Amino acid sequence: MGAEVVGLSGASALALVLMTLGAIAMPPLAKRIAIPVAVAEIIFGFAIGGSGFNVAGDPNNPFIRFLSDLGFAFFLFLAGLEIDFKGIEQRLGELVLPFVTSSLAFVLSISFSLQVGWGVWPGIAIGATSVPLLLAVVREMQLNSSPLGQTMIAFAAMGELITILVLSLVEVHTVAAGDTSKMIFGLFLLFSLVITAIVGTSLLRTLMWWFPQYFTQLTAHDDPTEIGIRVGFAMMFFFIGMSILTHTEPFLGAFIAGAILSFTIRNKGALEHKLASMAYGFFVPIFFIHVGMRLDLSLDMLRRNGKEIILALLVMLSVKLIPGILLRLQKMSWPAIIATSSLLAAPLTLVIAIMELGVKHGAVTPEMSATIVCAGIAASLVFPSVARKLLRNEDIPTPARGQQTAHH
Repeated sequence: MGAEVVGLSGASALALVLMTLGAIAMPPLAKRIAIPVAVAEIIFGFAIGGSGFNVAGDPNNPFIRFLSDLGFAFFLFLAGLEIDFKGIEQRLGELVLPFVTSSLAFVLSISFSLQVGWGVWPGIAIGATSVPLLLAVVREMQLNSSPLGQTMIAFAAMGELITILVLSLVEVHTVAAGDTSKMIFGLFLLFSLVITAIVGTSLLRTLMWWFPQYFTQLTAHDDPTEIGIRVGFAMMFFFIGMSILTHTEPFLGAFIAGAILSFTIRNKGALEHKLASMAYGFFVPIFFIHVGMRLDLSLDMLRRNGKEIILALLVMLSVKLIPGILLRLQKMSWPAIIATSSLLAAPLTLVIAIMELGVKHGAVTPEMSATIVCAGIAASLVFPSVARKLLRNEDIPTPARGQQTAHH
């Protein structure tokens, strides 16, 4: 136990106190100044970190790093859990266009990134799509049940799935380092993990058929044993362990675990709420604050990379807007297309996750990572504001109060 006690002493204890206070203080502050909570948490981390006032000590302390990694795993677990498979199945025929546009966005972003010498990983980050920010704006504008809102959510969900797929393949390629046999073996291990997930899903669906009362208990609001939370944790750590055993990235295991739970339990409202409350209440904020603590945002760095940050910001929007022109096939108006593309171009959380992995594998320098994260922060501040303004001017029918989708 000696290492753990040392890890919790001195500066690391102060860092933990500061990070916890930041996790409490940032949500109301972010709401007050109208910025995403994740951005506020990153800025707070920057302020207490080495590039700021340097009061939090070593950001690579083992205990702090463990909490941050756990927050990262929770974030990707919830990214999988948030996928609405029920809605996807109901709109299966409508997912061809989201698949095409999301794939085209990656072709454009990776091609551009390679052309300017940034490499593949920044290209993935620039072309990434995630659900949370878009979903938050859709709910805020009360578009959940409108055709436009459903279309936007479908595009975000498909984009997130493709992002994870592309990221997994590039991660295997990066680890192989040009060795064809290692590449084939890595793809085999990745395929094995997916097969394990499919078998696990089938098993859970069978158990759900034979023991429906047990699965009802998983999603109960008032279960004193909180068996649903226990199962969620168990699945996340099981697939993280499977990922490590198959030499694939643990983030993929966490995402798969959430996706399996989402696919198996369709009426997951209470369970998702409990898991999200625990994750977003502490672990995920610790991850974002830790990202901020390790960011190099000195004036010198901004001077050196200011043009690249602006360029990355513009490319983030362009690679979503160019394929977004295809939305005219669904008779979507130009303001709605620009609003949708703007929201899809602000995947801050996945940008951070991708850059974290790129730095870990030595495929991205910390300075390049900071440049892309800065562009992601700017995108999450600017693009949603543009989208809100455009959507307010759109004549979009909204459902009656009783018909609106519940906010969870």
